[in-house]
Amino acid sequence: KQWYNAGVREAVVSTQSTGVGLGNVWRFPYLCHKHGGGAFLIPYFVCLVLEGMPLMYLEMAMGQFFRSGSVNCWSKIHPMLRGIGIGCVCVSMLLCLYYVVIIARCFFYLFSSLTATLPFLTCAPAAVGETLYNNITCCEASNDAANYYWWNDVLKVSSGFEDIRNFSFPLLGCLAFSWVVVYICVFKGVESSGKAVYFTATFPYLCLVILFFRGVTLPGAWIGIQVYITPDFSKLLTGQVWLDAATQIFFSLSLGFGALVAFASYVPYKNNVGRDAVLVSLVNCGTSVFAGFVIYSILGYREHLGLGSVADVSSGSGLAFVAISEAVTKMEAAPVWAVLFFTMLVLLGLDSEFGTLEGAVTPLIVDMNLFPKIRKELVSAGFAVILFVFGIGFCSGGGEYMITIFDTYGMNIPILILALCECLAVGWVFGTDNMSKAIEDMQGSKPCLFFTICWKYISPGLLIIIFCITFVQNMIQAPSYTVYVGCNDTHANLVEDVTFPLSAQLVGWAVVVMALIPIPIFLVLNRDEDTLGFLKSCAMSYKKDRHYDMEELYYRPGMKLVEDKEEHDA
Repeated sequence: KQWYNAGVREAVVSTQSTGVGLGNVWRFPYLCHKHGGGAFLIPYFVCLVLEGMPLMYLEMAMGQFFRSGSVNCWSKIHPMLRGIGIGCVCVSMLLCLYYVVIIARCFFYLFSSLTATLPFLTCAPAAVGETLYNNITCCEASNDAANYYWWNDVLKVSSGFEDIRNFSFPLLGCLAFSWVVVYICVFKGVESSGKAVYFTATFPYLCLVILFFRGVTLPGAWIGIQVYITPDFSKLLTGQVWLDAATQIFFSLSLGFGALVAFASYVPYKNNVGRDAVLVSLVNCGTSVFAGFVIYSILGYREHLGLGSVADVSSGSGLAFVAISEAVTKMEAAPVWAVLFFTMLVLLGLDSEFGTLEGAVTPLIVDMNLFPKIRKELVSAGFAVILFVFGIGFCSGGGEYMITIFDTYGMNIPILILALCECLAVGWVFGTDNMSKAIEDMQGSKPCLFFTICWKYISPGLLIIIFCITFVQNMIQAPSYTVYVGCNDTHANLVEDVTFPLSAQLVGWAVVVMALIPIPIFLVLNRDEDTLGFLKSCAMSYKKDRHYDMEELYYRPGMKLVEDKEEHDA
């Protein structure tokens, strides 16, 4: 509601900041290198056009037209679809739970960098006691101080995800600080977060530009850039490259979490939603490509120093907290560049956390009206405290392994299914004709035929293929994770990749079920005398879309939007 006075600008900036996150910096460049360098851009942009843009357009249009969060949007199409919105809330809560732990790690490194000598420059005893493999001899033997610091000083790592004997109290302090920062920025909803993103969404770009010019001027930078952009078109013949491109687009744009729907619900009704969706998609993906040059120029410098080959670097935390940290220690004025880099990571993480939390809290407060007599500030504080308490376990010795389980199982499969349900709900229940009429009323013109075809056929078909491949891969071979093994005769690099044990797989699938169970529950609970008509409208969608009273769908009980709509129409 607050954005009616602020205009579209805050909404677009907030939507953009939600999508641009840590994955743009440390996952996309790795995938580009892994799958043929510049050749990876072909499947990446194909998936952007066929999957990313249509789904972003769909979610933003739904929020802007229905004027509500993800729960009410799908309920207004049909009560049996209410579970889609509840599922989005569940996935957003799960992401908020562990994503803020990653932000806490960025804060840990940021605070550690505020010294004349970076602590991950040389081998030193851990600050508190010894972990299972923590000793100076091990660090010196491996000649990998940055890796040793990450696993021992930061994580206080244990031997596996079931082993929680060790605990990182400094990381716990950073987790509490992270939640305080997040709460200060979102406690009033979009009224406060909409202002915060002006800084948190723009300053990381300044950091990227500064790091880009520093990176490309380092000796050996071209080594990394060549690895990043040199095309290997033979990789395009493998199915994995297309699967990784599709999933990267999906998570990079924050599709399926409900955040885009929530933010769009505050946008003025008469707004060109199609323009905004395309603009945000292109800027987001352009950021990923640009960040790749920053990261790989620094990795090329690292290889030039003899600290390891660019080809051996992994994605995720291994890239940001180990490889880049190690390279930064060799630069002149190393603490300055370390502070700049980790400040950028902190802000990128906070941006995504703001949007994800808004996507979870808005439907609970506005759509479901669960706390009618409690101010939103107190509700947000309650959620922050609860998620902080549950997040304490991620600060234990097995926390890194648990995050890998949540990220591998809890995000990938639920998000794919939720997005598929969204496409089916719009394309085969609400109807693309009705969606086109709604968009025409908002922006003055219907969406082009390409988007309506994608909503009904191409995007759901692609999502089904991606889901089937992902499911079959998980069934044939369980995902693996990196475990710390310390120093011994067979593992000179301190770590090795091992397959998830059965207990970890069961935990992962339990998270999947928890996120998706609302969909079948509400399909059953909200069935009524119109259920047969619901099924018929799906089957007959080839011929004619289901009839809706569009004015009734627009107005939300309890909100005085009639004046707003008449004002914009005038």
